[in-house]
Amino acid sequence: MIVDRIEIIPIRVPTRVPMTLSTVTLTSHDNVIVRVWSGGVAGLGEAEPFPGFQGCEESQSSVVQSIRDRLVPVVLGRRTSELVALDEAVTAAAPDAPYARAGVINALHDLLARQLGVPLHALLGGKTRDRLPTVTTLGISDPTRMVREAEAAIGRGYRSLKLKIGAGSVESDAEAVSMVRRSVGPAIGLRVDANAALSRAAARTEVNLLAPVNLDLFAQPLAKEDTHGASHLVADGRVPIMPDESLTNARSALALILAGAASIFGMKLAKHGGIRQGLVVAAVAQAAGLPIQPGNQPSTSIGSATAAHFFAAQPGATLAGDFNVGPTGWLADDIVKESLTVVDGAAVVP
Repeated sequence: MIVDRIEIIPIRVPTRVPMTLSTVTLTSHDNVIVRVWSGGVAGLGEAEPFPGFQGCEESQSSVVQSIRDRLVPVVLGRRTSELVALDEAVTAAAPDAPYARAGVINALHDLLARQLGVPLHALLGGKTRDRLPTVTTLGISDPTRMVREAEAAIGRGYRSLKLKIGAGSVESDAEAVSMVRRSVGPAIGLRVDANAALSRAAARTEVNLLAPVNLDLFAQPLAKEDTHGASHLVADGRVPIMPDESLTNARSALALILAGAASIFGMKLAKHGGIRQGLVVAAVAQAAGLPIQPGNQPSTSIGSATAAHFFAAQPGATLAGDFNVGPTGWLADDIVKESLTVVDGAAVVP
């Protein structure tokens, strides 16, 4: 039950279609697979750096370097059952590298679960549901194309859509979202995500224009540090506000609660530093009575399965979440033999 070897495997996976966000168009994702060995048993994790988004200051190359130079030395030779102590050790070794830490910590959890012969969710208290409602993301493009992509997503079984906004004018955003709403009808969940691109004035105008569209939530309208501005949008109450870039660790979670700057917590294990720190963030949300949107950064089925097990064990994770797996999500392919499946708009917990 001793960690004796760690593999670091960088990968590049193309996106299914070019994904345009408020500041960049993505054509691929560069992630890192982490395989932690103990004897003949291996646990898998995935580091999902998203440079420039969700507060991510890491890249694939920096993740590889952080794991190799800072995390491997403090993990090798440790008992696989010491998950809390291991998390403390890797956090101390790389406090500025949550994405790298997440790959290692999640692999360590998977390893212990395999050694014990139980599903990962069993280490976290057991699953509360077998399926997690899933949202698919539409990048910024002309409204006609967004309508076509929305209709195609519904044809693949999705019942919730997330539309990226923030690259053009608020009027063009509102036109695109309104056209999608008219096309898909009132029963489909609809949300928007500005990736911190809007000013306070633009965000207020956007909320006024989009409130009649009946949005499930508005993700990160303002800059990540502008909790004061976000608190005014929350107090307005017209559209639920979900911090994403602003929500990184337990300290930021508490600060958002105290500022009244969140209606919903948008969680992703990668930006929190992995499963152990994610549990703390989820506990803050539960204490404050806030629902959780479960999710993960664009990943293969390895990262998506980790997220599915984690959020299945969180009773507050009730909203449709981001599980970007292969052709059903952002990516054009997968690296596992049996991909995580999305059935009737829900991710099946494997």
